Amino acid sequence: MPNTASISELSPALRDKMRGVSWHEDLPSPDFEELRLLQLPHVDFEGREHLGQLITVDVLAHEVVKIFAKLRERNFPIHSIRLMHCFEGDDEASMAANNSSCFNSRHIMGSTRVSLHTLGRAIDINPVHNPVVRDGVVRPDAGRAYCDRQKRRPGMFYSDCEHTAILIEAGWKWGGNWDSPKDYHHFFIE
Repeated sequence: MPNTASISELSPALRDKMRGVSWHEDLPSPDFEELRLLQLPHVDFEGREHLGQLITVDVLAHEVVKIFAKLRERNFPIHSIRLMHCFEGDDEASMAANNSSCFNSRHIMGSTRVSLHTLGRAIDINPVHNPVVRDGVVRPDAGRAYCDRQKRRPGMFYSDCEHTAILIEAGWKWGGNWDSPKDYHHFFIE
């Protein structure tokens, strides 16, 4: 299994898979030329090495590679990193699969506002272990087992942990700091 990260332009075949699924012409998504495909080595919850794929905007590509390298160096487990077209662009399906992702051209759930995922400027990591909690509703549903943030387990983010600090120190903001919703898997940069 290769353990070196890489950054590349999106191939024509990948663009075709994304078009109308995770990239939409009617939303303010970056042009395909402004997006980059990242190959990211990571460890899973059993300590096995994997090479995941993530798409982000070109100006953040090197920074995102560094962030995931630091998480890997500290053996922070990540369940999976797969592209959003593998989930038909469905954020709920990706979260239920505990998939970590970045670019997905879409609105913020339950609104008409465009998500920062549409701009390739938001990363969701281990959504089951770091669920969204809004008005007592937990998404994904399997995240209920991880709502007690005092019960610390691998793959979770907390306000005072080194894994959260890696992203915060790089200039990213964390949805876990919001009053409502608490979006523990969501990191973004404006």
